[in-house]
Amino acid sequence: MEQRMFTCENGIYSADIDITVDEWKEMLINPEVFDEESKDMIHYWYNQPDYQASNKEIITKYNLPKSNFNFDVMHLGRRIVKYLNRFEVKNEKGGNSFFVIPFEGWYENFKTSGYFIWKLRDELVEAIEELELFDPPSHSINEDYESLDITTKTSDGKVTVRYTTQYERNPRNRRLAIKLHGTKCQICDFDFEKVYGIRGKGFIEVHHIKPLAENQKEVVIDPEKDLICVCSNCHRMFHRRKDEVPTPEELKKSIQISNEK
Repeated sequence: MEQRMFTCENGIYSADIDITVDEWKEMLINPEVFDEESKDMIHYWYNQPDYQASNKEIITKYNLPKSNFNFDVMHLGRRIVKYLNRFEVKNEKGGNSFFVIPFEGWYENFKTSGYFIWKLRDELVEAIEELELFDPPSHSINEDYESLDITTKTSDGKVTVRYTTQYERNPRNRRLAIKLHGTKCQICDFDFEKVYGIRGKGFIEVHHIKPLAENQKEVVIDPEKDLICVCSNCHRMFHRRKDEVPTPEELKKSIQISNEK
């Protein structure tokens, strides 16, 4: 089994994890890898802005018993390594590291103090959304949303297979879109690096102008014409209503109208 090193780059603790969206989907629907406790844990983080939070934030927000998720993450990581049977992650002391498999992480001040922030890997988030494993996160402070119960939903098996075979995203298209369009939001011009400094450098989300589900088949994607780079807020507004996805021009117009009021 290949050994990969646990690293810290620009303050972010991570490792070379080449798990594809398709592989994450296979594992998410396999109870021997993602049991109900693991899904509940992932659901908490999925519901946070940018899919990131500290243990304390999750425990406080959902009024959970005082506990630590390290134990759950460690066992989930072990099951993932066993299932893939492809690599294991070693830290600088030669021990195994497991949290960097489903998460990236950093301390709040990018050093070694403050709360430790965990962020779900992008490919894992994509897999969750393609499977429609959970309700879309509100990412809102509205009291009506805050009062909702957090529940785990499972997809019907046949639907899961359909998504797996038809709606897979190619990470190469995402990389090409960023290379072509840059990392400034093409809708509202938000620049993560300008606002957040080194933490925001290189961060952007990629949106399919035509939702993949409308194709009902595999299609060739032109990253220049079919994909745009957008901030997290604009991306959420595109997908706020599944039956009413606006065009980029329509979303830009809504911002313009709002600013004119």
